[in-house]
Parts: sequence; C-alpha cells; structure tokens
Amino acid sequence: MRQNSQRSLSMNAIEVDMNHCQELSTELRKIVEKVYHNLELVKNRSNKDMERSVKVEGILNNLKLIENEIQLLLPHLEDVDNYESVSGYAVSVRTGRSRTLSVLSDDSFQSAVEEFTTEIDDVDLSNDAAKLNKEDLLFLQEGMNAALNGDVKYRKSRAEFCNCESELDFAAKLYCIRRALDHTLEDEHKRVWLAKCGRALLADFIRHTKQDPMKFYVVYDDMLEFASSEKNLDLLQQDVSSRGVTHFGFYDIVIDFIILDAFEDLKSPPSAIYSVTKNYFMSNSMKYSTLNTIIWSIIKSKRQRLQNPDGFIAKFYSLSECVMPAITLGFLGTDERLGELCQYFKEQIVQIVLDMFNTQKVCYRSLEEMSEDVWIVMRNRLEAVQTRLSNELLPA
Repeated sequence: MRQNSQRSLSMNAIEVDMNHCQELSTELRKIVEKVYHNLELVKNRSNKDMERSVKVEGILNNLKLIENEIQLLLPHLEDVDNYESVSGYAVSVRTGRSRTLSVLSDDSFQSAVEEFTTEIDDVDLSNDAAKLNKEDLLFLQEGMNAALNGDVKYRKSRAEFCNCESELDFAAKLYCIRRALDHTLEDEHKRVWLAKCGRALLADFIRHTKQDPMKFYVVYDDMLEFASSEKNLDLLQQDVSSRGVTHFGFYDIVIDFIILDAFEDLKSPPSAIYSVTKNYFMSNSMKYSTLNTIIWSIIKSKRQRLQNPDGFIAKFYSLSECVMPAITLGFLGTDERLGELCQYFKEQIVQIVLDMFNTQKVCYRSLEEMSEDVWIVMRNRLEAVQTRLSNELLPA
C-alpha cells in the first residue's frame, strides 16, 4: 500500500513536470513561428535572409516534433504498470525492400528508414488539408479520384516518410506531384537550370574532398545527354522499369529512385566502407583512395549483372564512380565540417519532398498553381544549398 502511494506521488510529480514541459514547448514554438513568418516576408532580399529563413524553419519543425512527442507521453503517465512499455509511436508494417539503384545497397544491409525519418525537418502532423477550403484542393481531388480508381502505381510507399494520412492520401498527392513536375519541366529554361544546379552541387562535393571534378563533368554531361535524347527513351524506361519504377518522370527516377534510396543506404553502408570512413588514423586523402577502390569493385560486380551495358544504369554507375567516394566520405567520415555540409544538403533535399506533399506549402488547387509552387520550393532550397556549398569551399 505504502509502495503504491509512493509510486503515485512520484508519478504525479512527473505529470506536473511533463505538463510544464508541454506549456514551455508550446510557448517557444509560438515565438519561433512568429519569427519564421516575419522572415518569410523578407527572405528574398538576400542569400543571408534566405538561409536564416530555412534554418528557422528547421528549428520550428523540430519544436513541433518535440511538442507532439511530449503530448504522446502525457496520456500514458497515469498508467504506472504500463508506463515503461509505451513508446509513443505506432507500429507500421512495411513490405520487402524495393530494388534500388544505390551503389551502397546490398540485400544484407537493410536501410534504417525509421531512424532516418526522425532526423529530418518534420512537419505539422495535424491534418493540414482540413484547414483549407474545398476550392483550394480541386487538383488534389482529381488525384484522389485517380488513386481510388487504382491508376496511381508506385515502386515504394513513402506515406509515413512524407507525413501522409494514409496510402490513399500518399497516392493522391503523388499523382499531383508527378503531373506538376512534368508540367514544370516542360520549360526548357527550368530543365537547363536544374541540370546545371545538379552539376554544380555534385562538383562542389568533389572539391570539398580536394579532388578534381573534371572527369565527373564529362560523365555527368554524357549521362544527361543520354537521358535527354528521345531515341534513348525506350532503353531508359526498360532499365528503370526492371528495378520496379512504374512512372518515368523526375520524381520517380531522380528523387525517389536515386536520391531518397541513396540517403537510406548511407544509413547502413557495407562494413568495408564504414570501417574506412570511421578510421581516425587514416588521412582523408588515404580514405578517399581506399573508398575509390572499394566502390570501383562494387560497381564492377554490379555492371556484370546489367541487361544493357550501355544503358542508363550503366551510365549512372559511371557517375557513381566519380561522386560516391566524396559523398560517402562526407556523410560517413570524421571531418565535422564536411559532415555538417552533407547533413545540410540532405535536410534541404528531403524538405523539398516534404514540402511538395504538404498542402500548406504548395497549392493543390490547379495544375498550373501547383507547378509554380513546386518550382519555387525546389529553386529556393537548391539555391540555399548551392550558396552554402560554394561559400564554405576551402582553397585547394
């Protein structure tokens, strides 16, 4: 009886503290929200204002996540017997891993998707669509109809990752995002800008490891020329469809298949690569040389299994030989400065995806309006990454 009383008093004190934590987190979140909204009004004045806005947005989203986690804990504090068993997270069932293009992928190395998603800028987990008028979601309704009819196929569900309410919500928004990106990239100027931006970003990664990007430029331009030629379209589609890709647009091939899969695989690299990157006794130049050899060996093995030795995937492997040693060293190595740059790059790319799936960030009223918003989201965040990577580039 006395023991139960002591436990009850202890838990009541914890409840008081937790309620106080919730109040403080809510108050802080509201203050940061005001700062963010003010920065949004002036973010286009300069690169500095843009970076400040992006950073404050990341802080705000992390505060929202903390606030939600505290709220999840509060209901369970009353039940002392079950307190230790409560995690505050729902268990999700995922299907087997899709066939990935990432050089670091291997069936024996499972990606820690759950761990990855807790590190990115989260967004408000409440029903954002409920805050909008029906007229603001006309295009989304078109996507919902397509999803209900079973017309939206995809290689891998990212409903939880993108903070969607359900698989149906994910499919409906994916339908809209695909069409918006296709519509946006019909503009040749935007296609050229995006291609040049990707070229510059990857070259800067290579320069940050004090390597010469000249070979990369040749391989990147060759792959881009291949992918841009209509005569290669059938071969490209054959290559990626063999890996489970069902739609041949920018989101499915570049964002989902190449970039997001690569981020996942970097969370659980092969042990040979991990042991090199974490070796404090090796210089960065020695690590780079060793990683170059390991990655070349991995790619050589993968090339032998290709159906089309001169197709899109073969050219992507050539590109990977040039950039993966630098990217792997940046994400997994012991250089804190380079690691921070890589983390910033990842956060911004992932936030592009989350923004596109967020009806508060892009307009789902019409194809034209959504296309414009999606382009603004991509351009602003990519420009911020470009600015930071180039400004922090140390002289060779």
